[in-house]
Amino acid sequence: MSLLHVGRYASLILVLLGNGLAVEAVDATAPMELRHNMPFVQVMVNQQGPFTFGIDTGTGGESLVSPDLARKLHLPSVGEATVGDPSGSNAQRVPLFRIESLTVAGITFRNITGVQYQPSPREGECDGVLGFTLFRDYLLTLDYPRKQLVLSSGSLAQDGNGNVVSFSMPDNVPLIELQIGGRRIGAHIDSRGMGLSLPQSFAKDLKFVSDPIVLGRGRTVSSDFEIKGAQLASDIELAGYTFARPFIEINPVFPVANFGAIPLQNFAVTFDQKNGLVRFVAKDRTIMIAPPRMMPAPPSQSEAATQPKS
Repeated sequence: MSLLHVGRYASLILVLLGNGLAVEAVDATAPMELRHNMPFVQVMVNQQGPFTFGIDTGTGGESLVSPDLARKLHLPSVGEATVGDPSGSNAQRVPLFRIESLTVAGITFRNITGVQYQPSPREGECDGVLGFTLFRDYLLTLDYPRKQLVLSSGSLAQDGNGNVVSFSMPDNVPLIELQIGGRRIGAHIDSRGMGLSLPQSFAKDLKFVSDPIVLGRGRTVSSDFEIKGAQLASDIELAGYTFARPFIEINPVFPVANFGAIPLQNFAVTFDQKNGLVRFVAKDRTIMIAPPRMMPAPPSQSEAATQPKS
């Protein structure tokens, strides 16, 4: 889950021809650096730079800017925004800035609103974040295997393979459905979230290979909380792909699941905001999400079958 939400929640190529499928024209591409599987690109701001910006499909605004960048470029303040997290607690007021132009992959966006945020140390050098709604007029592809951002014209359509699924946009953040056994749960597609995370309220009724253990602590602008993790005893299904008994995070703060950087690294994922569709393309139909390296190896499948725990 993105750590910054604006308002209540938000701070979170293949050319197909004929047969009623979409036609896409590639407009622009840019190299995409991955840090801890999170995407970053080079951006020009008000014709200055380049600056390093993250790409956050879990941020519902147009952009976020660091205080240092706002001072360096003398960005004019245009008011304030309320920021918080999905827990709805301890919201804060932060400045808004006006950006005359923002250029990524050779495409210039004008009259952009930037919300002030403070980058975390784990991000390394970071001057700002490109939010999901910035790309409302384009097909946005984050191609993780090729480490490339692609902005295209055109539209998506169902492809007959189940790789294209619908998403809604509560608070301007893309929300899809994951299937876990016979149950379904909404999940934010969040390129700056970390793992495959489930709400504690949902996870308490699931079966695990072993008891969840503490992974560490999470922090948002308004909450500090403990994160646990464990390997599921069942699979997760999405867009024709199977996550086989994946290791998941258990989050006590967020009310929906989070499909973050660790699962996303397997895909080229394309968003069509106008039609509310997203396409997932990966090399393999079955995908593994292993425990963190600090954890001991899970039991073998034969052993695990005898000891699932809820």
